[in-house]
Amino acid sequence: MQGAQAASGPRVSAWWHALGAFGLALAASIVLPLVDRLANPSSAQPGVITFLAVGLSVLALTVYLLRSGLRQQLPTSGVFLFGAIGYSALLIAVKFVVSPLALYDFAREKGLTILGSDAGGFGYIGFPLVTVITAAMYGTAFFILYAYFQSKLRARLGIPVGFETRFVALYVVMFVLGVMSAISLGWLATFDYLASLTYFVGLGVLLAVALLGALILCTVAFREANEQAAVLRNITLFTGFAWVGLAFIAAYHVLWLVFVLVIITIWPLKSVSIK
Repeated sequence: MQGAQAASGPRVSAWWHALGAFGLALAASIVLPLVDRLANPSSAQPGVITFLAVGLSVLALTVYLLRSGLRQQLPTSGVFLFGAIGYSALLIAVKFVVSPLALYDFAREKGLTILGSDAGGFGYIGFPLVTVITAAMYGTAFFILYAYFQSKLRARLGIPVGFETRFVALYVVMFVLGVMSAISLGWLATFDYLASLTYFVGLGVLLAVALLGALILCTVAFREANEQAAVLRNITLFTGFAWVGLAFIAAYHVLWLVFVLVIITIWPLKSVSIK
């Protein structure tokens, strides 16, 4: 009994670490834009305090979780941490810096499509749908890497090739929600959001380079987790990283949704109405 309680201790502690870090990141996503507004009351869009401070806060909490709070569930080698922290940093840069900048630039030049006459329509209808769609897209890339390296690991360990049922179920839910959102009213919001990311050549190239770098570094992390799991003959070390990685993708998108709704409330986007 005591052994079971001791074994469950690190897992409980990891959950509390993760929830605490998520709460702090959520607070930063709300409070720092307000600080930016107070410091620059005449600004027409968010500034350095909003983008860099929020991005760095989320990154700092990510690093803390990877190095401390989740150390019992993940590989601990320098190569793994470099890959995991590197791709997380690039995803954070895309979600909290590049895409919001592109959105404001696009809205200023073209205006965002909304439904009805409510200027907040795009934000309060569109962005939640965009969140689910983009989370499904990121999750798809992550799942493909997971499937590839998991099949290699099982083959090396002589385990029949297959997938963890709960992990696949969670991914399928994310993907189905994304498809349903795209079929519904989300197509308007998704078109505008994706158009904003590609409208300006400089930001579009930066976005592409960042996502490519994130994919490469995520592959490095998966490969290292695969190697350590094979050496230790412990497949849970690999699947643990898969669960954590998918959870981080979901958390980043939830934080992004809150962050975007906060900043468009403080600094409204220029929009055009479809009735």
